[in-house]
Amino acid sequence: MFNAKNIKLESGQVLVLTMVSLTVMFVMMGALLSYTTAQIILHRSAVSKEQALNIAEAGVEIAIWKLNNQGGYSGETNTSYGNGAYTISVASVNPDSKTITVTGYVPNSTNPVASKTIKIAVGINNTVVSFRYGVQAGAGGFSLTGGSAINGSVYSNGNISATTGVHITGSAIAANQPALAVDQANDTPLPISSCTASTCITFANASATQDFAQSFRISSATALNNIQFYIKRTVGVPSNATVRIVTDNSGSPSSNILMFGTLSASSVTTSFGWVTVSMPPTPILDPAQTYWMVIDVSNNNSSKYYIIGANSGGYSDGVAKLGRYGESWSSTSPPGLDGYFRIYLGGGMSMIGGNDYTTGVYVGTTVSDDAWAHTVKGATVTGTIYCQTSSYTNKPCNTTKPDPSPQPMPLSDGNIQEWKDDAEAGGIITGDYHVGWQGADIGPKKITGNLLVDGGGTLTLTGTLWVQGKITLTGGAKLKLSTIYGANSGAIVSDNYVSIGGGSTFSGSGTDGSYPFLITTSNCPVGPSCAGNNAIYLSGGAGTVALVAQSGTVQINGGSSLKAVTANQIVMSGGATLEYDSGLINENFFSGPGGSWEMTPQTWQLLE
Repeated sequence: MFNAKNIKLESGQVLVLTMVSLTVMFVMMGALLSYTTAQIILHRSAVSKEQALNIAEAGVEIAIWKLNNQGGYSGETNTSYGNGAYTISVASVNPDSKTITVTGYVPNSTNPVASKTIKIAVGINNTVVSFRYGVQAGAGGFSLTGGSAINGSVYSNGNISATTGVHITGSAIAANQPALAVDQANDTPLPISSCTASTCITFANASATQDFAQSFRISSATALNNIQFYIKRTVGVPSNATVRIVTDNSGSPSSNILMFGTLSASSVTTSFGWVTVSMPPTPILDPAQTYWMVIDVSNNNSSKYYIIGANSGGYSDGVAKLGRYGESWSSTSPPGLDGYFRIYLGGGMSMIGGNDYTTGVYVGTTVSDDAWAHTVKGATVTGTIYCQTSSYTNKPCNTTKPDPSPQPMPLSDGNIQEWKDDAEAGGIITGDYHVGWQGADIGPKKITGNLLVDGGGTLTLTGTLWVQGKITLTGGAKLKLSTIYGANSGAIVSDNYVSIGGGSTFSGSGTDGSYPFLITTSNCPVGPSCAGNNAIYLSGGAGTVALVAQSGTVQINGGSSLKAVTANQIVMSGGATLEYDSGLINENFFSGPGGSWEMTPQTWQLLE
């Protein structure tokens, strides 16, 4: 039977069950939600920690880069990076090692959701540059006059010439040049017995054709030893001629003399033959440039003149011209002729000294300080004289050693490019840069124009400097390294010639063993933009500086003093002195070769 009481009871039970079910369901949903939320939070935390670690690792790379490119870098705080920030601390252990501590934060250091800290050690790499000698000269050799003095050893890939009583306190070594060989020639077809307009060039017979010139290029940067001409004269003997090697000026000979020799009229006969003109092996010519050999006769004479064999277009890298040295030049008639010639490179036998009757050079202060070359003459040596021939020396040759071989220069093209890259990474200054009496701190920087320091101004180097133009220091100018260099040296690189005078001075950081190195890639005086200037000219002053011009000539005059010099050719005179520091054997630079900071292996640590 239908019972209303039972119905009410059942309805109440359903309601209770429903409420219980909903409660259970809500509890379960809450638990699930809490779990999901917790998982999301945990995931977000893990992601944030991973991001913080990535930011810290990026900070390590940034710190190493800034150590190598920003002088005195010591760290930074809360620098934004991606969706977070980093803080870097750099602590010095000693001049060659540091510790870097980097903390990465998400989203920032003030209210971080996550953070990770990395600590590493960094040190100077092992690629050091070795300047083993106070003086190292290339094939151009080393010349000392006027009481110049070297406190240290000298190594030259050419002659060491000293004719006025100079002193070298260490050893002196002069290496032989490579074997003599024909480098450039126009010598076929031969022989020529009679002349036509296209097989001979007559000169020194009239003022308009007084001198002969032939352009040429060499194939390698090796000393030019001698030139041969296929030449004859008239029955009447003309005057001697000066053979000059000069630079090119818009397709004609310039007046910029690089070397010269003498063509003796007595060696030229009335029949064609090869006549040799010896040339000094300096400076080394640039294979990329065009030069001229000029046979300059002091006067013309219609009955006493020279005739050189020639052909049409026989030499592909040059052409002959007629004219007057220092004045105008014209094409041959017919145009396009080439004179017969041979250019010999290499073959020089090394020599120390130069005087036949008096002592030109004093070498050494101990028995281990030797003189070593093929020929030694006019020398007083404390140690052993290793040579094959000698004259006017204080002891005879010791012939037990073969002649020394040429040695490579300390800096490679790669070394120099490292410095240029370091400088450019610090920013570019367009045009010229002038430092006056007010002074300036600069570096690392690339300057696209010239650098001038004058008026007693002080240029303080805070990083590597690359100057694409010329560098001039005068008027009491000062150049020094910032204290941030410590015991390391710093480099200034120029692509043009450098002129230092007017009492200019140089100094390091204030720590022993720290020097500015002034480096030029110039091959002056043989380059087209040299205008007769040498790669580096130093007159008066200087101080703790090392000069490097491996492709050009360094000239040091007038009481100048410095620490080291390396160049293709070096000329010291007028009481110039060099005080070599033996620490330069293993030279560390602030940046670039021998100065790059890098992580020390197995020092990476993760600090929670």
